[in-house]
Amino acid sequence: MKVTRMDTNLWGHESFEYVGYDKEAETFSIFLPEECCLSFTSVKEQVVFSFLLALDKESFILQKLIPFFPFEKSSAQSFHQAQ
Repeated sequence: MKVTRMDTNLWGHESFEYVGYDKEAETFSIFLPEECCLSFTSVKEQVVFSFLLALDKESFILQKLIPFFPFEKSSAQSFHQAQ
C-alpha cells in the first residue's frame, strides 16, 4: 500500500495525517492520530482522486465514503508495516 502524508496545516484539518491506497485490493485507508485506521473496501481509484481534490476532506469522509463503502476500524499497525 502506498501511503501519503496529508499536511494538516496546508489542508486545514486535524483528524488525520496519512492516507493510503492499495490499487489492486481497492482499499483506501485513513490513518487517524489516535493510532487507529479506517479502511474502506471496493474504492475505485477515481474516488481516491476525488478525495485528494476535495477542499473539505472530513466532509468527504462523512458524506462520500462512510455511507457508501464498507469499512472497518482497526489499529494503525498496518500503517507502520506500510512505511
